[in-house]
Amino acid sequence: MSYYSGDAIAQPTAIGGRIFTHRGTGVCVKLEDFLNILSKMEAPLVIVTSEGFFTKIYKYVTAYKGFVFFTESLDKLEFGNNIEVIYAQSLGTDI
Repeated sequence: MSYYSGDAIAQPTAIGGRIFTHRGTGVCVKLEDFLNILSKMEAPLVIVTSEGFFTKIYKYVTAYKGFVFFTESLDKLEFGNNIEVIYAQSLGTDI
């Protein structure tokens, strides 16, 4: 039985992202895909950081099914009570 179903690079592209592997396996996705991933989780954990002086860019990270998903937004997201949020000083990624 094979669990491989196609080109590994094409799968993240299908959800609007990219993979980087120099620090681990992570997938950069569009904001709507990130929120969709969070909705599938029972008790999600999101790590949040912001960068920029004049224009804030908020970066969000979560883990799901063994992958780390990243997204960024100009808007600060408000999460429901079921989502645990950790505010970090920085993230060690290149998203």
